[in-house]
Amino acid sequence: MAVGSTKVVQVTNIAPQATKDQMQILFGYLGKIEDIRLYPTIRDVSCPVQSRICYIKFVDSTTVGIAQHMTNTVFIDRALIVIPISSGEIPDEYYALEMTKNGTIVPGLTPTDPKLPPHVINTIHRTEQEEVIITSDPHLHVNGLPPYPPLPSSYDTAKIEETRRTVLMLNYQPLLTNDDIIDFFNSAGEVKYLRACKGDSDDNQHMLIEFSDQASIVNALKLNGQEYKGQIIIVEHATQPITKPQAKSNEAAQKEIEEAMSRFKEAQNMINASIEPVIGMLTKDKRSLRRSRSRSRSRRKRSRSRSRRRSRSRRRRSSSRSRRSR
Repeated sequence: MAVGSTKVVQVTNIAPQATKDQMQILFGYLGKIEDIRLYPTIRDVSCPVQSRICYIKFVDSTTVGIAQHMTNTVFIDRALIVIPISSGEIPDEYYALEMTKNGTIVPGLTPTDPKLPPHVINTIHRTEQEEVIITSDPHLHVNGLPPYPPLPSSYDTAKIEETRRTVLMLNYQPLLTNDDIIDFFNSAGEVKYLRACKGDSDDNQHMLIEFSDQASIVNALKLNGQEYKGQIIIVEHATQPITKPQAKSNEAAQKEIEEAMSRFKEAQNMINASIEPVIGMLTKDKRSLRRSRSRSRSRRKRSRSRSRRRSRSRRRRSSSRSRRSR
């Protein structure tokens, strides 16, 4: 099946506490849903996953194109990734999770050993005072960009890999929304996570931005000094990764779900509020049209009735004259 005719989309990078009902509401705004599957189907707090994956089949294939615009929409604390499924079929849970485990789909559901590109090399540098990890990337040097800063030797492989595809946006202004920041940095590469933070030596607000691919770091650093919505963007290498949400208790997870559902209901009310005046105008126009048609029919009936009475009256007068003449 061609991508243009498929009715199925795959949504990845979903927060582990997200629910099927939430995804149904979120994507139900776009068009009627025929089927929806959220994997893993069982959300067990004792066996946490890094993220979930959702497949949605719409009634109308044109909704797929609209759904793809939901990519990078921040849901809970993740930027969603939406792509069409060319086969037009929703895979079963085992197959979907196996593909993810093998890296066929966007990684995240099953933890795998993170790896930097072959040209990015980590080495341990020892001095009398400390032991640090030095990461060399020739692409940074070629583009005239600052090298990676040293990292503590206590960082494990996963933490190093995450840090090396994360940048720090300094002096983050709250006037910029998460969507604004994602839109700006998407020109460098796909944003996977972002999280506000404060510096160790000051109380200024900063923003950590993690990309899906380490290669995006070069483009992200090139954005340093650019102006965006009245603010000069300052970008530098991060020295720590974004702390990901840990497994929550059932009570905490349920509370977060209820808060998310509350936000959805508010959005739904806003949509309904904007639609109701239009519906009211259309209803009023229909009623006016019906009344106009009713008055027209009534006038035609009265006109025909008067015509019949005049006709009968003329016939009676004509008959009366005829009898007198005899």
